[in-house]
Amino acid sequence: MTPTTSPQSPASLLPPETVWGRWPWLRRAVSVGLVLHLFALVIAPLAVAPTSPLWQRAWLAFRPYLEGMNLNHGYHFFAPEPGPSHLVHYELRFEDGRVEQGLFPNASQHQPRLRYHRHFMLSEFLNSLAIDDSRREVFDAVTRSYANHLRYEHHAAEVTLSLRRHYVPSPQHVSSGKRLNDVSLFAERPLGTHGSERR
Repeated sequence: MTPTTSPQSPASLLPPETVWGRWPWLRRAVSVGLVLHLFALVIAPLAVAPTSPLWQRAWLAFRPYLEGMNLNHGYHFFAPEPGPSHLVHYELRFEDGRVEQGLFPNASQHQPRLRYHRHFMLSEFLNSLAIDDSRREVFDAVTRSYANHLRYEHHAAEVTLSLRRHYVPSPQHVSSGKRLNDVSLFAERPLGTHGSERR
């Protein structure tokens, strides 16, 4: 006759000298944290419009975590209907009267491709703040930060910024022979001038 043994919990099977064996509550806490993290990763793309009110409310609940960890990527840029892209246009004025213009992201300046992508994320982040009226103070602070950085980098006295929206061309636009950089595909939103007195 073989002796019967009572089933043991997974935590009791761990050697007592390991962290998980010594503190089984830590294992449970890490498991709950991983489940919440994975749920947050699913919420980010599901909350992109058009979506249900349920996912919008879930995104609001997880918003501090998603934005704090820079995980708030909707992946809506690629499919099914990508929206317009956004660029930051700047005009630099120098003490000697010179005026220079620039744009970021700029494929000819920002190499390798990862550097271009990082600048593209900066311009898209600014646009996400621009369309959210409840975050006006953050939008103003980020705009000032971009202007101050450009002034410092180029040793300019004054910077004028604008947010340039580049719309996706329609099939009719392309078939008519118009180029992707046609002026009809762009719209500009002025963001103000930041002068040397704020240095």
